[in-house]
Amino acid sequence: MVVTNAPAANENGSKEGTARSFIAASEILVNPDIARVYTDILLNQPTTNSSIERRLDLAGSTTSMRVGKLKNLDIVEDVSSGKESQLRTDSLFLPVGEGETRILFDPLTIAAYGASGEVSEIELFVDRHGKAKLLMAVEQTRAYLSGEVTRRGAADRLNVDEIEAISITQALEPIIALFVKAGLIDDSFEHDVHDRKIRNTPYVFEQE
Repeated sequence: MVVTNAPAANENGSKEGTARSFIAASEILVNPDIARVYTDILLNQPTTNSSIERRLDLAGSTTSMRVGKLKNLDIVEDVSSGKESQLRTDSLFLPVGEGETRILFDPLTIAAYGASGEVSEIELFVDRHGKAKLLMAVEQTRAYLSGEVTRRGAADRLNVDEIEAISITQALEPIIALFVKAGLIDDSFEHDVHDRKIRNTPYVFEQE
């Protein structure tokens, strides 16, 4: 995965950076609303509270509370002192395990989880299988889009039935495509994702 518009939160490889990423990821991955705001800032930074309100259709107090939570986690900061503060965030990368069992919690995982409060197919999948399986579903959807695996193959790897695999991969495809469009990942697709599907994700990327 290549990140082009934000530094990784633990990019210096320090124990402190890793600990900060762990704490932040742990907090974000228990609250899809916070995950969605984090993703919006990552996609559109630098940005403002009022812009977040507009894109995500949130009340001002709700936006302030969620941004404040991210600031308390030390992954969102004000980068200007003008009339309205400009907000920036780090890209969170948290590797867990080694070798074949190694997994990576990353911004795309957070975006997928953040969408669970808005996309019924993702919410149902998480309810049935948990967030760990959602991470695997993100991996298999990327593999499908790149032509590495069929939907049936993704179902086998996820150990779910084919209909459920189709449902979750189709729900995740536009989020992955949006991250490519925003320059946050550099995946190449064998299967195109229609712009209409990308526009219907619970996220908006404005800096085109």
